[in-house]
Amino acid sequence: MDKNAGDDAYRLEKGRINSRQLAFLIITTVISTADIYQPALVARAAGRDAWIAVIMATAAGIGIWFLCAALARRFPRETVIQYSRRVLGPWAGGAAGLAFIIFFFFTSASTTRMLSDIMNSAYMPATPLAVFSLSLLVVGAYTVLAGVEVLGRVNELLLPLGMATLLFVGAASLPGADFNRFLPVLENGPGPVGWAAVMLAGYLGEAVIILMLFPYIVDQEKTTAAGARAVAAVGAALQVGVLAIALFGPGVTADLTFPALEMVRRIKLGDLITNLDILMMMVWVGGVYLKLSTIYYVTVLGLAQWLGLRDYRPLVAPLGVCMAAFSVFAYHGIDDYTAMLTDVFPGYTFVYELVLPLLLLLAAAWRGLGKKESN
Repeated sequence: MDKNAGDDAYRLEKGRINSRQLAFLIITTVISTADIYQPALVARAAGRDAWIAVIMATAAGIGIWFLCAALARRFPRETVIQYSRRVLGPWAGGAAGLAFIIFFFFTSASTTRMLSDIMNSAYMPATPLAVFSLSLLVVGAYTVLAGVEVLGRVNELLLPLGMATLLFVGAASLPGADFNRFLPVLENGPGPVGWAAVMLAGYLGEAVIILMLFPYIVDQEKTTAAGARAVAAVGAALQVGVLAIALFGPGVTADLTFPALEMVRRIKLGDLITNLDILMMMVWVGGVYLKLSTIYYVTVLGLAQWLGLRDYRPLVAPLGVCMAAFSVFAYHGIDDYTAMLTDVFPGYTFVYELVLPLLLLLAAAWRGLGKKESN
């Protein structure tokens, strides 16, 4: 192995996280956005069989996780940006590394747009989208500058609160749920369910961030099991979003823009405690902030490594401005954004979360690279 490559990884980032913190980051990265638009989109595709699509997507997500973990273990001191050049050669490997950076950039900008749309459409319609995008990215940039260790610790504190809120929403929704709305099973055959599972699997496959974070994990031997549990936990959490079908029916759920928000608005605790949608908004804002910070971080770190820089921090501000601009101008509105999630997102993520990692793993095995690191 080229020792300088590993030294470059540690020179750019001094902080460390453990396998539990990585698992928590995976949960936050996936669930913070998957529970916003996806319940409606999955209900639109699979109808009352959305719960089956969640199970199928979770199985696919765990498979993608094991693939990425196997690749990361072969090069424990390098990120995918660094070893892709050794595996595929300077030109093809450089192109693969740049492709990952573009994927992370697109995900960061899309995450920013998602929260901006929610705030704009549900609460402050007169406020320009740029205000939300820039505000979110400024806070995210501050976290990115602090490094991966601070990011891991902040997420470790906030995620339990978010998950507790999610469980509360699920439990409080159960009295009004009619599970007969999930019958009959596979009324329209397996095709729609399979397509819905593909859409969801794109979110679960965002666990591909392990390819950037693995060198900074102190207990790497525990990472595979911890990540698999995290993906399974996300699958269980996604079933809470499916409860919208039991509350509203598949047709109404498919027509809602934010089913989870409508679920929370139905919750009443006595005669005084109502309008708890602000609770869901707090969870969404916190979760999206942490997801954005995580993907923003790996984007900046990856670009610094791709360019051969000694410090990633000078890239934080210019990349943040580019993300804000892209998030505002790339989509004409919510309909445009949801159309992207339905028509483009599944195939797009398939390339970066499955095809590229599989290609790198097969090429590394064929060329005998990384064997010493995996022993």
